[in-house]
Amino acid sequence: MSQNLIAQKETNRWIIGHDYNIQDSLHGRVEINFNSTPPSIEYRVGDINMNMFGCNSSISDSAGNLLFYSNGCDIANQNGDILLNGNDINPGAYHDILCDDIGRGYTAGYPSIMILPVPEKDSIFYIFHKSVKYIPPPNEYAYVDRLLYSIVKVNGNKKIVLEKNMPVMVDSLSAGEMNAVKHANGKDWWIISSRRNSNQFYMFLFTKDGIVDTLTQTIGAIPPTDKEGYGQTTFSPDGSQMIRFYPHEPIGLYQFDRSTGLFTGFDTIHIDFGNFISFDGGCAVSPNGRYLYITAVTKVYQFDLFASDISSSQTTIATWDGFVDPIAIAFWICQLGPDCKIYVIGGGDTRYYHIIHNPDELGLACNFEQRGLVLPTPSGASIPYFPNYRLGPIDNPGLPCTATVAVSSPPGNRHLGVRVYPNPAGGQLTVALEGTMGQKHIVLRNMYGQTVKQVYVTGQSESYTLSVEDLVSGIYLWEVTTASGVRLGAGKVIKE
Repeated sequence: MSQNLIAQKETNRWIIGHDYNIQDSLHGRVEINFNSTPPSIEYRVGDINMNMFGCNSSISDSAGNLLFYSNGCDIANQNGDILLNGNDINPGAYHDILCDDIGRGYTAGYPSIMILPVPEKDSIFYIFHKSVKYIPPPNEYAYVDRLLYSIVKVNGNKKIVLEKNMPVMVDSLSAGEMNAVKHANGKDWWIISSRRNSNQFYMFLFTKDGIVDTLTQTIGAIPPTDKEGYGQTTFSPDGSQMIRFYPHEPIGLYQFDRSTGLFTGFDTIHIDFGNFISFDGGCAVSPNGRYLYITAVTKVYQFDLFASDISSSQTTIATWDGFVDPIAIAFWICQLGPDCKIYVIGGGDTRYYHIIHNPDELGLACNFEQRGLVLPTPSGASIPYFPNYRLGPIDNPGLPCTATVAVSSPPGNRHLGVRVYPNPAGGQLTVALEGTMGQKHIVLRNMYGQTVKQVYVTGQSESYTLSVEDLVSGIYLWEVTTASGVRLGAGKVIKE
């Protein structure tokens, strides 16, 4: 079975650290290096030219060698040196205060900066970054008022910023909440950002020719104005769903069409916080696309996105154990790692990341470890954001990461030779069973869990076509198991 082999290790080097001007054992540059298993921690005292407290984005080449990174103020190479023309990103009063006066690093919410390779061009990269408008006292106020891009050219160890601070969109935008997902062709990108305090979204199509199209869509609930920047949005690894989470609010679940760049549906997942009111939080989806994780300061919850009633599948998989150093090491922003583990930042400026070791597993079997990664310096309040660079075309999406541990049940629709396409489907749905032996049971269920199609097939390297022309439009759950009931793959498909 062929896989998406290009761009396998772009996320392998994470840059953190701050207060580079303080020369002691608690400050400096730290790289989390996923080129080894488990990831190694590379630390150089005082060696960082940029404070990574807020915005944080980096990219490596396909072999896992760090190329460059940015904190929203400047762009630096693998040695920490500012690139030629790489200074003064996001210029303006807000930059002057945060980057120059305080030296803290830029911040415009999470995520508000990301690096995308230009499709079909190996040496050109775009950095997309949100810029903040600052209103000084006495009516002090700050808000995101534009999306910009800067272009980096890489030629071996030589990197140069060709253009910087070029406008993509000038409008009042949300703090953070910027994500990218591959187009259905597996090459181009959709960049998604919401307007400020709104349920209107912008979708920008990014190709080898740059931003070539801008779509707008209004869908879903309007978020609360007082919680802007305190949650997280993220896409499922296969790009079919977007999660929009705000603390102590219902979770927004958006179905996304990678071909058209539009959302095809919206649903609400209700979450029971008990008596606790969360003021921060984050979200992540397991590599197989089945389990949604919600972090809410003192609790971490798991939801089964394949369940007929997702809200009722809520399970508490972690409760803060009371550890303080020097502040509460709580649960906040999440990021899927290249090792198929989910990393959770420990609140504010701390030295800890929590780890979900087996996110494809149900309930406590997901193995949540509090403070599983101990860092030599405070991390700032940041963790890098990475889209799924490995995502391939609809009919062969590939794997979002490389697992380093075994799990008891095969994860997702991209494992063990099972592929289901197209998605969305019209009249026919193909289930490819490449390299799987013995009898297989293919089941298609509606969102109420009722079986609407099923068939038994035998043999090896088969592709079976199901007619779905008679089904009503909507979302369906598919599952492929062996004759003994072992799951080979599962997922969702949209019937147009």
